[in-house]
Amino acid sequence: MKLWARMLLTTLLLGAIWFSFRPNLEEPQSHVAHGVTLEGKEIGGYDLRELQAYLQAVAVRIDRAALPPQLDPRTGGVIPGLAGTEVDISATITACLRAKPRQAVALAMRWVMPELPLRDKPIFQGNGAKRQVAFVVNVAWGNSELLEILDLFSEHNLTKTFFLVGRWADKFPELVREISHRGHEFGNHAYSDAHLPKLSDEAIREEIRRTTAAIARAVGDVPVRFFSPPYNDFDARVVRIAAELGYTTVLSSVDTADWMRPGVDRIVRRVLSKVHNGAIVLMHPTEQTPGALVDLIPSLTRQGFALVPVSVMLCALPTEERLEGLP
Repeated sequence: MKLWARMLLTTLLLGAIWFSFRPNLEEPQSHVAHGVTLEGKEIGGYDLRELQAYLQAVAVRIDRAALPPQLDPRTGGVIPGLAGTEVDISATITACLRAKPRQAVALAMRWVMPELPLRDKPIFQGNGAKRQVAFVVNVAWGNSELLEILDLFSEHNLTKTFFLVGRWADKFPELVREISHRGHEFGNHAYSDAHLPKLSDEAIREEIRRTTAAIARAVGDVPVRFFSPPYNDFDARVVRIAAELGYTTVLSSVDTADWMRPGVDRIVRRVLSKVHNGAIVLMHPTEQTPGALVDLIPSLTRQGFALVPVSVMLCALPTEERLEGLP
């Protein structure tokens, strides 16, 4: 064999040997590096066993169990649960063992999700542990006032939930598109504004299906996960059928009664006297509603309420995040 060939072969063999036995730079060290702190505590020199013992003690102190959904004996509805948190011990250990000398490391945390609310029960409010209020707007008329409401929400950078009557959506698809363009979410308010308990099972299904189809004709395939019966007229059968179709029935805990045109001041007083953590506030696009919102939005914000859409309020996370598939 020629000299250059032997040298090449030797180089390749040595390279293969080094490659097989080289240190894996991605593997954690066996001890925490000097000066590393975890949430301000010095843990330099801890080995795996010591880290595990320390983190288990921390977890006992700070882990928070998830709150399960609860039945509200007053309304017969369900109050959504709330996620808990727990220390991700494995991820925290890995971060500590990979830390550089004198690096500060944070605890790795993860959500602990509660059970989902039962879809065959209506929801009147969100979890009281969240200081949030959701305005829901039922739309079957009031086009000019609807545009005023949309402008107010845009001015305050708010996203809300609009429950549409299907025949209105079919008649005014451009307004459906405007609601969507402003970033709001849709709910289903049945097609013909009927009293659903008086209808057959199949007629109820058709009312719900036709409404979501009308929204889709206007704006394409967007999520429509919530259902609200016209006139708040429902029974267990209506809620069950909506659930079978994949909808959560959402009602309200604070009714503005704006459709009665009681006056802007009375609408404002009514809401502010009844508002609570997790309140779902029902309104319509009447000529008095925009004026009421001019007062309500800053008043509720000053009280520390986050003004959120239904999807955020009913999400199990205690923040303003959304989770796909919830509730």
